[in-house]
Amino acid sequence: MEKSLQSRRKAFLFGHLSIQQRLPLFICILLLIVVTAFSCVSYIEVKNASMAAARERVTTLADKLTLMFKGSVDQYVDTLGKVANNKDVKEFIKSGSVGAHARSLELFQTFFKKDTTNKLLQILDRSKNTVIRLGDNSLDLKLNIDSMPMSAINVANMGGAGRFVLYKGSMYYPVGAAVIDSNKVIGYVVDWKLLRGTKQSVEQLGQLLGANGRLFFGNDDNSFWTNMVQPVAKPSVALARLQQVAEYTRQSGGPVVGSVRKIPDSRWLILVEFSSRTFLETANVYLRWVTIIGIVLVVAGSFGGWMLSRSMTAPIDELGRAASAIADGDYSAVAQVRRKDEVGQLAESFNIMAARVRQAQQGLEQKVEETEKELQTAITGINDQKENEKKKDEFISIASHELKTPLTTIKAFFQLAVKEMQPEFKTFSLIHRASRQLTRMERLIEDLLDVSKINSGKMQYDLEDFDFQQALKEAVDSVQQIFPDHSLVIEHSASVIVHGDRHRIEQVIINLLNNAVKYSPGADKVLIRSELVGGHLMVTIEDFGIGIDEQHIGELFDRFYRVNSDRHFQGLGLGLFISSEIIKRHGGSIKVESEPGKGSAFTFELPVTMLN
Repeated sequence: MEKSLQSRRKAFLFGHLSIQQRLPLFICILLLIVVTAFSCVSYIEVKNASMAAARERVTTLADKLTLMFKGSVDQYVDTLGKVANNKDVKEFIKSGSVGAHARSLELFQTFFKKDTTNKLLQILDRSKNTVIRLGDNSLDLKLNIDSMPMSAINVANMGGAGRFVLYKGSMYYPVGAAVIDSNKVIGYVVDWKLLRGTKQSVEQLGQLLGANGRLFFGNDDNSFWTNMVQPVAKPSVALARLQQVAEYTRQSGGPVVGSVRKIPDSRWLILVEFSSRTFLETANVYLRWVTIIGIVLVVAGSFGGWMLSRSMTAPIDELGRAASAIADGDYSAVAQVRRKDEVGQLAESFNIMAARVRQAQQGLEQKVEETEKELQTAITGINDQKENEKKKDEFISIASHELKTPLTTIKAFFQLAVKEMQPEFKTFSLIHRASRQLTRMERLIEDLLDVSKINSGKMQYDLEDFDFQQALKEAVDSVQQIFPDHSLVIEHSASVIVHGDRHRIEQVIINLLNNAVKYSPGADKVLIRSELVGGHLMVTIEDFGIGIDEQHIGELFDRFYRVNSDRHFQGLGLGLFISSEIIKRHGGSIKVESEPGKGSAFTFELPVTMLN
């Protein structure tokens, strides 16, 4: 993982490139970052300013066009209102007289012919039923007079324009005026007009608006929109957003900015749109120029960086050449740099260093020769020591075997003598003491044999599953018989099955018990505990004897190491060494905790096979 991080860091820092390549590359990247950041920030500011101008312009035009078209609606309603409030029309609606009907019809025909956009004229009575219909009778245009805005245009007239209607491919809109008598509405006059325009007129209007502006009319319920030539799709944003200024996209025209206003005294909405691209053209031109200038700066800066790095790396290359020569063993090499700057000072220091290296190399060669002679002498001494150790181990092994045979014979003679001799004889106790000393000598010989086997790697282990609780009890009982004056107390004994050499494990327990008794001349109790801790068997043998100084604990399990060389405590210092090796071969460990004057606690740990 660490190597992977280092390789990534090296790749990021362009570690595989030379300084001559790295410096212009770094300057190029730095300039790119600066130019790109400056271009982006400047472009965003110019773009925001352009769009702010677009929003201000579309708002201003929407307000002005709303006032202009309100005037047109007022003019339509005023003209129609004068006809609607003619005395003959009022008389006809109130009385239905034939004369008034004829005069009203003549009046409407005259009004109808004045404007070719008039397609259908209707007179409605107080009950909103049509009493006169003039114009194209094939037009089946439905009108809910209650949906017409009947505001007071002036003192005499009340009326307004209704929503656009699409009928058989043509677009119509109604203009209505109320017939008022004695300040009461007694009827209505509705003029259905044809909405028609040409592409040329629409284009001319767009040119007047400027910036590819477009004008749309629609119903205030957002049900219909037109560009005065044909129906168009409604805006892709909610009308609530268009009450101010909104940016959105036309399916056929790209991104636009637009604003909607409602024309008073009508059911019409007016929408002014400008193409966003038109206002962003200035920002795009600015961005192109900034990009061109940035490219020129990057190229010029990279070239200048390359020239600078070339002037800097030439003396460094010379230093590298001299250093490589010294690394190859040519200590006479010097750096030929004629500069007064920091690099020149570095070259001068390098040449001084090279001269000192030559002197040091000569002295080092002389020291190496002397060291080689001393090392050869030391190696000879080490080999002699190893040979002596080997001979000593062989001698111990042979001597132990040779001593064991007569010792066994003597032990058998003592056992026969004890059986044949009466206990009241004085020599009986002497033979018994000699037998105990013989047993001690036999144990010492066994320890020497075990050490020899351990050193030669020939120690044999008979591994099997055995009941540790029973093995512990038998080992304690055997030691208890030897030391009847001490109390060996098993405080706790775990019932587990251990996989190992039972004889060797018992040997460890007996060694630790013997030490506990031997080094406790002033105490008569030894505590034994075995318990399961985290899947391992922990066996502790604690005495209350003389204890061990902390300085001896680190070497306590070494071969032939004895803490106390007093004659009162006899032994060769092999028991703990043998016990430690046996426990290690069983995959365990052994440790000691001790305090001088208060006793010691030896603990060994074994892996557990299973519970009993």
